[in-house]
Amino acid sequence: MHNNYYFLRVLASNLRQKLMYARLKQCFSQEKDELVLGFERQNGEDFWIKCCLGPTFSCFQFPETFHRAGRNSVDLFSDVLLAEVQEVEMYENERAFSIHFLGDFVLLFKMYGNRANIILYRDGEYQSLFQSRLKKDSELSLASIHRPLDQSWEAFQNQDGEWQTLFPTFGKEIKSHLLGLGFEEANLKSRWELIQSLLAELEESTIYVYHREDGIYLSLLKSKGEALYVGHDPLEALNALYKFHYSIGEFLKEKNQLLAFFQRAQDKTRLYLQDLENQGNKRGASVPYDEMANIIMAHLHLIPANVSSVELPDFYRDTTIKIKLNASLTASQNAENYYRKSKNFAKELAHWQEQVDRKKAEIQVWEERWQQVQQATSRKQLKAFIPLLTKDTSQKAAEEIPFRVFDIQGWTVWVGRNAKNNDLLTMKYTKRQDVWLHARDVAGSHVVIRNPQQKVVPKSVIEEAAGLAAHFSKRQHESLCPVIISSKKYIRKTKDLLPGQVIVDREEVILVPPTRID
Repeated sequence: MHNNYYFLRVLASNLRQKLMYARLKQCFSQEKDELVLGFERQNGEDFWIKCCLGPTFSCFQFPETFHRAGRNSVDLFSDVLLAEVQEVEMYENERAFSIHFLGDFVLLFKMYGNRANIILYRDGEYQSLFQSRLKKDSELSLASIHRPLDQSWEAFQNQDGEWQTLFPTFGKEIKSHLLGLGFEEANLKSRWELIQSLLAELEESTIYVYHREDGIYLSLLKSKGEALYVGHDPLEALNALYKFHYSIGEFLKEKNQLLAFFQRAQDKTRLYLQDLENQGNKRGASVPYDEMANIIMAHLHLIPANVSSVELPDFYRDTTIKIKLNASLTASQNAENYYRKSKNFAKELAHWQEQVDRKKAEIQVWEERWQQVQQATSRKQLKAFIPLLTKDTSQKAAEEIPFRVFDIQGWTVWVGRNAKNNDLLTMKYTKRQDVWLHARDVAGSHVVIRNPQQKVVPKSVIEEAAGLAAHFSKRQHESLCPVIISSKKYIRKTKDLLPGQVIVDREEVILVPPTRID
């Protein structure tokens, strides 16, 4: 409610007392979204206003002193420097006030939530603005800001008790307060009395700062729970709001974001581990490839030609077993295939165990981080984890990327969707230092491990990305798939090549099982 009309009206009245005939000595910015105004009052005292006009939080602060940085600061609104304040004006039914200076200069403070801005006018004409991203503010006319409204009992009757048109400045908090008082169930006269009582409470100008689940907030209405601040000075109240917003509100916001992020990471990794363990259970329940090969070799005379399966005596388990065959191969050639699969299976099993161990270690890391954040009592203790939130945000923004996006141990991996999309990925989005992968000798997706920091990509990350390349290829149902690994700088394309086709000048090949993706 600190940017609500009723509070800004109190603030403007207080500033009028403080600033009449003061001179603007300094006006500069040294932080993004922050403007500092330094006045010299008639009694020689300094008066500072720090305007924080960010897209997520806009607020004023009134420090007793302010030391300008030696560098990285820039003067703004220079035309009005040394000008004397003539008036502080509050606009009717609007979240805006202005400071009028000698020389017909006006600084408009437009406090529209995430679109807050400060705009300079002279002789009623636009001159410049602080937040250049809000370009439409240059079209705002000073003469049109006042919003006189008929808020009489007669007008209320004509609106049949609907207050939104007569009191558009109430906002969400006041609306919620009215509903809590039984406004919807009340008759017309009772509704009017509730509004008049509410307006009287707003006129009292007692200011509260509360802490609730969604952050720190300022209010002119008394609420349940203990207030962090209670007073009548709007400058003190805003200083308290600013302090508690960053010491409590931002800390709790970041803490909850981190806890949710680490919980999601744990859940995701556990699901992956569960899938791996299910794969292991299936392997354990299946007949080993070498035993099937031995059974085939022992019963070559019982296997007819050109069949896709056969039932043979299983001397390992003293029963019969059904074995799949390649109908185009002889019985002995099918046995050779099973012997080869047996050798590959040992490698696959070792790779599987490595993945299981790695995922268990990852879960432990996420659990430890969750515990550390849960026990944190200050923003300083969260500092080491904040970059992880930035990565998480970038993953959400990845929806704009026209490729499949995966996260492997903190590394971003892009996977092409089709031939033309593969070309877009490799030739337009991929940088020289990125790692490029593709299943060998078959059609499949281009896979890229993003490496903007030009670090050494861990072997385990490359292997998991190779598993994706195998999955998104014609070899996705094979036990092991050869995957080409290269760097983007060794990938080129000539005009005669079809969509998705490239030339790889230098490559390495590894065998990996295709990643299972549900």
